[in-house]
Amino acid sequence: MESQFRPGFDGTQGYNEGSPPSTNLPGYILRFLAVVFTLISTVVMGAAKEIVTLLIRDPLTNETTTLMATVKSTYSAGYVYFVIVNAVVLFCSVIELVISIAKRAGSGGTLFALSVADLVMLVLLFSGNGAATAISVVAENGQENLAGWDRICDTASKFCARVNAAIAMSMLASVAYLLLVLLGMIALRRRSY
Repeated sequence: MESQFRPGFDGTQGYNEGSPPSTNLPGYILRFLAVVFTLISTVVMGAAKEIVTLLIRDPLTNETTTLMATVKSTYSAGYVYFVIVNAVVLFCSVIELVISIAKRAGSGGTLFALSVADLVMLVLLFSGNGAATAISVVAENGQENLAGWDRICDTASKFCARVNAAIAMSMLASVAYLLLVLLGMIALRRRSY
């Protein structure tokens, strides 16, 4: 009786019937990194806040007034969407990590379900990153000719730095999910033969 080769989740390792299944170390590492990156990006963006002092000059009277203002990520719908998306992906990433460790993605159904879930997480992260990046570009450069918005990163530089760090962490999570999708596609392709 000849034993059959069955590829692992990463598509490169396999096991023979009767021997223990191979571990999916690259998949576990990528899922763990996705959890860490989405956790960091959710916390950093959710807590991004800075109190700034603005000098406002009245053009009619030439009087200058000092105004204290708070810049928070929760004031922008794009940033709120980013936080929600990263929190949802964080929650799902933890569940996927637990499932992949418990099941070892050995069955075809589990592998397919995890691959579809990875693709959904990737799409969510791309949409959240796009929304937050668009708002960050406006905060950095302003948009005076269309909306009359001034740049705020000149006065709220710490806030903008935190927001950009959160976006960078979320983009790293997107890369981890992109690699998971590619590994899942390779493994599913090899299983079809």
